[in-house]
Amino acid sequence: MDKKAELAEVIRFLHGQGWAPATSSNYSFREEGSDHFYVSQSGIDKAGFSAAHFILVDGSGQNLLDNRQPSAETLLHSLLYRVFPATACVLHTHSLVNTVISQHQQAAGALTLAQYELLKAIEGISTHDTQCRVPVFANQQDIPALAAEVEAYIRTQDPELKAFLIAGHGMYTWATTIALAKRQVEALEFLFSCEWMKLTGPIRSKN
Repeated sequence: MDKKAELAEVIRFLHGQGWAPATSSNYSFREEGSDHFYVSQSGIDKAGFSAAHFILVDGSGQNLLDNRQPSAETLLHSLLYRVFPATACVLHTHSLVNTVISQHQQAAGALTLAQYELLKAIEGISTHDTQCRVPVFANQQDIPALAAEVEAYIRTQDPELKAFLIAGHGMYTWATTIALAKRQVEALEFLFSCEWMKLTGPIRSKN
């Protein structure tokens, strides 16, 4: 399957889970060896997202094709492709649980996922007997400043980072294929729900 069509299908799936409400969230992929990447167009209802809604941008997030507006958070995608050269896909979700748990954990600075079987769905993790630290960054509209903060964290604290949360906003994760990135989103969203249930009891979902 063409990668645009493949990721568009994933985006519609994520919307169907309730993880991309009200035109929120953004997504990207790049071809192996390319300095450019395709990112989702801003303001598109993800229920009807198609291959035509991707925008080709350069490494600094500038549109290379037309006058359409790429996601306001394109610089975060640029950062992840630059810092993790093997990355082929970046996914950003706005689920109910990742929004509330990111605010809850903001003061702690991170959410630690430990001893879960489903951790093995995250690329590079092969055992449940481990932990995955997901840092939480404060939400802000200054995306270059946020990107610089995330990059500093990766380079100084966790060069093997798998995902991060933005408080009251959502989650970013990335992988070496579109399929693996989708798998990570599903696993992380499930594990966030597990952690939230430990704190509050069962949560409601669209399903």
